[in-house]
Amino acid sequence: MGRFFSKFKKSTETKYIELPSPPSDISYAELIFKTNRGFLAKKLGQYLNLDSLDWEALFYMSLSTGTYPPVEELKETEMTLYLAEQMLEWDKDQKDIVKEIKSLNIHMNFQNAMLKAYEIHQKDLFSRLSSVKGNEDTVKEDDVEWRIYRDVIHAASQGKFLLISKEELSQYKKGDVICEGTIKESSDIPKNRNLAKERFEQRELNKAKMMSWLLVLSEAITNTIKHAEEGKMTLIENEDANEIRFVIEDKGPGFPLEQLPKKVLLAGYSTKKSMGQGFTLMMKMAKQIFLYTSPSGSTIILTFDAWEEKEGQLSAIN
Repeated sequence: MGRFFSKFKKSTETKYIELPSPPSDISYAELIFKTNRGFLAKKLGQYLNLDSLDWEALFYMSLSTGTYPPVEELKETEMTLYLAEQMLEWDKDQKDIVKEIKSLNIHMNFQNAMLKAYEIHQKDLFSRLSSVKGNEDTVKEDDVEWRIYRDVIHAASQGKFLLISKEELSQYKKGDVICEGTIKESSDIPKNRNLAKERFEQRELNKAKMMSWLLVLSEAITNTIKHAEEGKMTLIENEDANEIRFVIEDKGPGFPLEQLPKKVLLAGYSTKKSMGQGFTLMMKMAKQIFLYTSPSGSTIILTFDAWEEKEGQLSAIN
């Protein structure tokens, strides 16, 4: 995608940009609307992988701009703010925002950015969800329903997948940290992958196992970038359990209980909130998977048997 909003930069030699100012006579209600529109547009710009100065400028553009004309009259530089405004208007009119997004005749990158923004920020910016749906996505670990889902999925996956509570989470994060990295942008996928690869090579892990582990790790990190605001990768060695654990934490909206059985048990099942083929791969290659999920974030822990064979040992046997 071409770079948008380049006209707001003074030059390539400075980090400063010229920003418009909001009108002095703006009403409180209008200020709230424009603030929400600017925040949402900023997030869309972020999810579209625009330069950080570009999506920061969107917020200030919203404060100084009125309502946008029909989409066919827009320039590319106005599209992101227009789409943010449309999402807020759909919410005001009690429309199905996801359905409206998918019906738009726009580039898939814009649609994906809108869906991600709605998924992550729906509880903060969109009143319809809270008034119509309530807390249906909230995982209450003391509920009978939560325990039923936990037991059924655990049994159906033959013990491979376990839904865990917040209190249980710490016990699965015990061990020596091999490496850790942040997850926020697509460029973090190769960064974290290479970091893990270096640690594996230092321990002389055989190439076949290393490549399979790195593939699973890449899928888990990719899922975080697609469906969450940001996250963290931690690789842990637990000698007591003779395991290597990939801990992927995010600040996304969590996974609704009713969708988990399909995601876990149906190969290739995919929705905007699912892990799709990536999750299928994790289920196939990991020894065991633990998931803690809540409306404020999720943690997935992938476990593998600790390396038993070193590269040199394999060749010596053969």
